[in-house]
Amino acid sequence: MSLPGTVVAGIDGSDLANEAARWAAAEAARHRCVLRLVRAYQLPPSSAPEASSLLWSHAHHQLWNAAHHARAVVPELAVEQAVVEGDPAEVLLREAAGARVLVVGTRGVGGFASLLVGSVGAALARQAPCPLVVVRGPVLSDAALRHTDRTRPVVVGVDGAPASEPALAFAFAEADAWAAPLVAVHAWLEHLEDPDALAELAELEEQERELLAERLAGWTGKYPGVRVSRELVHGPPARTLVARSAHARLVVVGSSGRGPVGRVLLGSTGRALLHHALAPVAVVRPDGPGAAPDRT
Repeated sequence: MSLPGTVVAGIDGSDLANEAARWAAAEAARHRCVLRLVRAYQLPPSSAPEASSLLWSHAHHQLWNAAHHARAVVPELAVEQAVVEGDPAEVLLREAAGARVLVVGTRGVGGFASLLVGSVGAALARQAPCPLVVVRGPVLSDAALRHTDRTRPVVVGVDGAPASEPALAFAFAEADAWAAPLVAVHAWLEHLEDPDALAELAELEEQERELLAERLAGWTGKYPGVRVSRELVHGPPARTLVARSAHARLVVVGSSGRGPVGRVLLGSTGRALLHHALAPVAVVRPDGPGAAPDRT
């Protein structure tokens, strides 16, 4: 378990894990908290006695390298390092307890890479006790991560379910911390029996527009300094969010819910977002305690 408010990054020695460490360093600096880098390793069955020492030494070197990348972004940042023997998923879930956010890369050479595809990845998204940020590829330069860039928004997927509130809380808090604009995307799908029923479609669209405004109302009041743009899109949520990710600082979605965006991380749509998004993706559980304080 990490100290409350800590940013935890999972390290596996891959280039993308180092990118995750860089992003996590900037995140920790923005929120004035500690960065904790964690490298988990497992001993092969029937391994020789010296194997543990060798694996630990190798893991420690990878951790040192990740810390070097993190401090290149924020030299004065407080960085904790931990090498832990155990299953990577179990280690991460324990370390994430009490953390502000858990950060991982999508691909690697045998550590956390396998967590982000298939049933294990969905389980991690559902079970993480704090928001999970997945770094998909190379992030911004050290200088760009350190400084405010008002041209790259935080993009948040909004559906009609109350379960999307923690995702909105996290997205607004991130936009506020980064002094970035926020783009709230409500993608909705409604198949009408009569393709000529334009009046009915217009009525449905207006209902969805009102729903989006209702979901955002309290948060715009809580964060008056965050510039908010609303986008209502009639189409698949994953395709829409992937398109918006091209110029985003971060894409935020909930891990469950009744609407199409809420289900985004539980099936093929979620995997498409993780595989194709061009910015880091944050997954926020509807009941996760680490999203942000409520808006009251």
